Amino acid sequence: MNKGQIKITSRLHKEFSEKINMGGETYLIDSEDLGIENPFMVTRIYHRGAVISSHKIYYGDLLDKPDFDNKLTELMQRQQQHVIKALKFDNIAQNRTCKDYIKKTETLLKSNNQKEALRLLTNAIEHYPNNPFICSYQGCLDAIVNKKYSKGINTCRNAFKVLKEQVPFGEEFFFPILYLNLGKAYLAANKRKEAYASFKKGLDLDEGNRELINEMKKLGTRRKQLLPFLKRSNPLNKYIGKLSYKFKKTPII
Repeated sequence: MNKGQIKITSRLHKEFSEKINMGGETYLIDSEDLGIENPFMVTRIYHRGAVISSHKIYYGDLLDKPDFDNKLTELMQRQQQHVIKALKFDNIAQNRTCKDYIKKTETLLKSNNQKEALRLLTNAIEHYPNNPFICSYQGCLDAIVNKKYSKGINTCRNAFKVLKEQVPFGEEFFFPILYLNLGKAYLAANKRKEAYASFKKGLDLDEGNRELINEMKKLGTRRKQLLPFLKRSNPLNKYIGKLSYKFKKTPII
């Protein structure tokens, strides 16, 4: 700045207010500039005369801008609209039923949008923390997307307990989807044996379930036990199985 020039910064406090109606309720969104001595802007949401939410942002980096007033106005308008959008999203989320969340989740998964599905379920779990299906989907995607394998698997397994508590009779009817999600969580953790067992249990209850059938096909068919009168986990079965596999791969001279 040259000598003799005076930089004038507006000291007028700015304020934006807007009323919106959602679900028969009126909300007032008010954004206020606290002044250049305290360069913060606060956006408050009022409902029935009380502040239900407050968002504060710093704008000190704008003070030296030549078009300070315009930039501050733009910032306040953006913040105002951002808060309104967030409020509308929360309102929609609160009015969603469990069925809405699950249906939307399944749609996102069909389009292979796992991250968006997990984001949706993270919101859903806040409203329906004890819904076994939401928990199951959330646990499955926690393992796949976030790679939190143990946590995801435990969440999926716990969904069975929650379902049994809520539906003490005939709960097996709902098990296939829980076994599907548990199996996928196991697969994410590279636990193919456990995944196979989970998918198999689901198919035992619903042999026509296409998703379970597809997952089983991806895993491939397991070879038959050489000693069927012993468990597959029996050391003798494992040893003979390895020998037969090795012998099968050895070329005949």
